[in-house]
Amino acid sequence: MTDRRLILALGRLERAIARVEAGMEAAPSFGHDENEALFRLAERHRTLREATESAIERIDRLLGTH
Repeated sequence: MTDRRLILALGRLERAIARVEAGMEAAPSFGHDENEALFRLAERHRTLREATESAIERIDRLLGTH
């Protein structure tokens, strides 16, 4: 793997981590229906987790370790 490809892969991982961190900082607003807010939070967590796992898998493939 070239240094450039590794740098690009690391950049994608850093951006994915930044999105996860931004999502963690944005607290859900609990209004009248806490169950709906918790559902939205769980969905957001699932989406961010899948995006992070996908980014890590792509980096693994680029590095040839997976």
